[in-house]
Amino acid sequence: MNRELIDINNYASIVYTYKTVGISKLYEHYIKDQELEVFKGLIDGEITVVQTCNRAETYLYLYNTDELTKFLEKLDEIHGKPISNNAIILKGEDAVKHLFEVAAGLDSLAIGEYEILRQLKESIEKSKKLGLSNEKLDFLFKSAIRVGRRVRNKTEISKGKTGVYALAIDYAKQRIGSLSTSQIGIVGAGEIGRKLALMLYNEGAKNVTIFDRTYEKAEEIAKKYGFNAEKLDFDKVNTKDIVFVAIYYDKKLRLPNPKLVIDLSVPNVIEGENVITLEDLREISEKILEAKKASFRKAEEIITIEIENFKNEIIKYNQNRLISSFMRKIENIREQEVERAYEEILKHINDKEEIKGILEKMTNSMLKKIFSPIFEKIRKNEGIVNYINQIFEILDNGNISNPKTKETEKE
Repeated sequence: MNRELIDINNYASIVYTYKTVGISKLYEHYIKDQELEVFKGLIDGEITVVQTCNRAETYLYLYNTDELTKFLEKLDEIHGKPISNNAIILKGEDAVKHLFEVAAGLDSLAIGEYEILRQLKESIEKSKKLGLSNEKLDFLFKSAIRVGRRVRNKTEISKGKTGVYALAIDYAKQRIGSLSTSQIGIVGAGEIGRKLALMLYNEGAKNVTIFDRTYEKAEEIAKKYGFNAEKLDFDKVNTKDIVFVAIYYDKKLRLPNPKLVIDLSVPNVIEGENVITLEDLREISEKILEAKKASFRKAEEIITIEIENFKNEIIKYNQNRLISSFMRKIENIREQEVERAYEEILKHINDKEEIKGILEKMTNSMLKKIFSPIFEKIRKNEGIVNYINQIFEILDNGNISNPKTKETEKE
């Protein structure tokens, strides 16, 4: 098959989510940035990795579908254990459907979350920059993001509190009350810490301290919202009323003094009776899902329709590619024949009859080189005759008719 064309059957995904391996084990399935380089050139195809607190997923476009086994073996190798044994492997339309569900927020811990759309966009852009993916996965991911937006426009799946971090802050408000009078600590100045700081600022929280092992990172966030910054010291963290934790730490800790600790780390760092984890937030999300069942079903209906639309878009994509490829070949032939004719004309610059003969030979040669392979294919496949008849109708025996001309111009 022409490598420029898309075959939906060549898509595949390797899926680990909070549902299948559990939140506490999900981090064991992540692929580190430096490990992504190992996959470069490993397979004949494209790779994009999507990793969030909900999932660790790899999407592939394989020119040779047998190479999926090679990828899984390398995945096990870099993790030092057979993690591929507990992966959900999806192929073709199933892989496409899953990504559409992810983009729609149907497969998230917080149903309907918007954050996943940004994460999908960043994932495909990152893999393109690393040279791991190109047009085939870009085509799929852009389609998925469009589907995700359409689901949110046509349903109420994202109505109310949807993101994990929004659920966490909402839970803190329900447990503690107003956040404006509480002393709050955020442990971690990474992406999650930044989002929490913004959300707490919007909630009117004033006495917030950002803790991080790198003081400068904490200070950068704190200055933006008028908060405080401290180098990470768990004794100081332990003095706060509410603590949000979002870091990687190699041992378990206890913070007995805060009224509430919400640990968004994967795996969780803080233990104790006052601790809420992502697993607890999952249970809250499942209750919210009960109230969104109608929107969920509507979203699934939209995705079913969008899969068919995606197939049609593939057909259009492939048609355009074939036409472009065909025209490139014709142009190459034309350039070669013009150059050859030009050299001959220079030899007979004053002989008009000879020049006319050269031009006739050139055009005949062009037609033969362009159409001989097509005619040979027709002789071997009678089914193509119907398409040739359609071409004759459009050309009207060599002259494009006015109605057909107008249709062509319209297209």
